[in-house]
Formats: sequence, structure tokens, C-alpha cells
Amino acid sequence: MGSEMTTGNGETSREPGELNEEERASIFAAANAPKDRRGAMRAGRVTIPAKFIAWTIVAVLVLGLGGQVAQHFFQSYGKASPTTTTPVLKGTPTTNPNLPTLISLQVFIGLKDIGNKVAPTFTLHTQGGHLWRLASHRGQVVVLAFYNSICNDICPVLGAEIGLASRELGAEGSKVDFVIVNTDPNATKISERSSALTVPGLNDDPSVTLLSGKVDTLNRVWSAYGVRVAVGAKASEVSHNNVLYFISPNGNLSSYASPFGTESKTGLYSLDRSSLLTYARAIAETADSLVQ
Repeated sequence: MGSEMTTGNGETSREPGELNEEERASIFAAANAPKDRRGAMRAGRVTIPAKFIAWTIVAVLVLGLGGQVAQHFFQSYGKASPTTTTPVLKGTPTTNPNLPTLISLQVFIGLKDIGNKVAPTFTLHTQGGHLWRLASHRGQVVVLAFYNSICNDICPVLGAEIGLASRELGAEGSKVDFVIVNTDPNATKISERSSALTVPGLNDDPSVTLLSGKVDTLNRVWSAYGVRVAVGAKASEVSHNNVLYFISPNGNLSSYASPFGTESKTGLYSLDRSSLLTYARAIAETADSLVQ
């Protein structure tokens, strides 16, 4: 869960400071309270009173959301440092009635602002065999995910959340690209029938693109975005940390979230329906807040 390592096989352990099931249940219960959908989707980066800022900072510190992912990002990115980031929640007082829900959603996914860093550029191949360049997608919001092409890691969970988020966006979805970078160095060949798309039901969603390439090219992308990919004693044992990025239309890294799931003894990942829906809703609202 959280920033844990996901594997195709083997055990996983909960890291210190992660949310337990009761804590997450409390958050998504508040997040899913009835409200005006239109107000939430266009709320964007809300401004909040000092008391809410203090509450959020304390909650993040106590729960430890995203801390290790942040460390990996800044180590990989090199020139960035924690002091260059800005809080997700900042500004002057507001009377936005959706504020508690928005805060709950952001805490639930461990959303963290990165600042004004330009997203590292890269070029990979799509499931259809075409070249895909990040630089060519200026003007679009890009939600950047990482999981295995054979879908034996967090793919069933995160893929399902991406599909739900895409449907949640509705008409605004035309301005958002969901991009998945393959993290399996042993299965770099992809197609429109790759498990990464078919298992979570993404193969017919035009807003979703699966990317892959040669291992050395993929490795540069993984390193640039702080994704640590490791192969175990067996070649089939591939693990990586979980992170989801939001790239704004101007090409800047806006924020990142921490995907999570429950791994069974056989290495299969799952998540209860309520959590899936809550995480998907948070993805949709975060992406929608960046739409111009």
C-alpha cells in the first residue's frame, strides 16, 4: 500500500506511517458524501483558511503519505529539492462548500505538489506501434502512470481507477491524456491486446495510451520520474514503487499521488470497490483542476 514495492510474486510489507483500512474508510466516507458534482469538478486548486492548512499538514505528517516517493523523485530529478515545492492547499480564506471533501480526496491519494518543474521529456512507442512524444502533448493534461505490461503488479487496481476516472471526467476527458509507461524489462513488446489494457478494460478507451520501448530507453524514463524497477532472483520477479503524476498543459510537473492496493499471498493486487471509486474520483478532480 502507499509507496510500497509492487511485485508479480512474493510478499509485501506495510511501511511505517501508512494509512490503515479504518483510516482510509473514514476518508473515503467523507469524500463520497452527497454534493454538487459540477462545483467539485471545476473547483480547481482551492484556497483555504489557515486552520485547514494546519490540519492538512498535520495529517500528512502523521500519516506519512508520499514521503518516500518524494525522496525518490528529488534524488532522481537531481536539481529539484524539497524547498522548491509548494503545498497542494494554500491561499486565502474561502467559503467553498466542497472544501472538506476536496481535502479528504487529496489526503486519500497522498497528493503532493511538485512546483514549477518541467516534466522530463521522453519518446516511446504506443500499443499501436506509433511514436509518442510528451512534448507533442502540450495543451493537454497528462496523467502519467507506471505498471507492468503483463498486468501482474498494481495494474488491475490502478488500471481500473484510470478507467473510472476517464468516465468520471465525461466531456472534459477530451482534454486529458491517461498515459501508462511499461515497467517490465522482461516484457517490452506491447500491443492493443496487452494485458495492461485488457485486464482493467482500457483497450477501448481512446484517452488511454500504453507506452513501451527498449529497456535502456525505458530505464531513462523510469529514472527521470523516480520509478525504481528491480528484478529478483527469478527474471519473472519484477518490482517497482508506485507513483502517479499529473502534468499540466504547459508541460510542467504539477503533482503526484501514491497508488496503493492489497497484495494476496499469490501476488495478485486488489482493492475494495469503495476505495477504487474514491481514488478514481480524486484522479478525475485533480486532472480536471488542471484543464485550461
